[in-house]
Amino acid sequence: MKLIRKKSALKILYYMMAADGIINDTERSTFDELGRLIDDRYDSYRSDILWECRNIALTTPEGDPVFALLNMAARELSDLSDVMTEDMIPGRILVWNMLAIALCDKDYADGERRLIDEARRKLELDEKDFLKMERTMQAEAAVGRQIAFLQERISENPDLKPQLKNLKERQSIIAANAKDLMVSRG
Repeated sequence: MKLIRKKSALKILYYMMAADGIINDTERSTFDELGRLIDDRYDSYRSDILWECRNIALTTPEGDPVFALLNMAARELSDLSDVMTEDMIPGRILVWNMLAIALCDKDYADGERRLIDEARRKLELDEKDFLKMERTMQAEAAVGRQIAFLQERISENPDLKPQLKNLKERQSIIAANAKDLMVSRG
């Protein structure tokens, strides 16, 4: 299992947000939430990470911006380790969080997939394991969209309550499966 520095992981997550050319409020709040989960000191250096990454993302050369962001992510992925220290996280967690960023805005763009695939290869994450992670995250996102849709309509049609309850149960099952997936592999 390859490990990556926490700050490098956060930079890569920022590049994930920028990969589709738009950084929205949902992505920003997801980024901050993940930053706090990755490192309890995140708030102390948040502005430095954002400033550095924003400048890099804004100054990408003409042409394919995803290619430029892939290069920046590759730089961050070049400093991997096999030894766990306080400032490292498992690569598997980074890929999981990259999926969370990619799917939080309901648009899994090609550039995001390219960045994730590059990270998966460099971090030596098995493709079958990755596909399980990806499907789990996509299922959770789909159920979340259905729940949001029903919650908007439930005041007009109370008969939707059993469907909403069923979807929330499904969401809990997916969350439990996701936890098992992440814990079982380390």
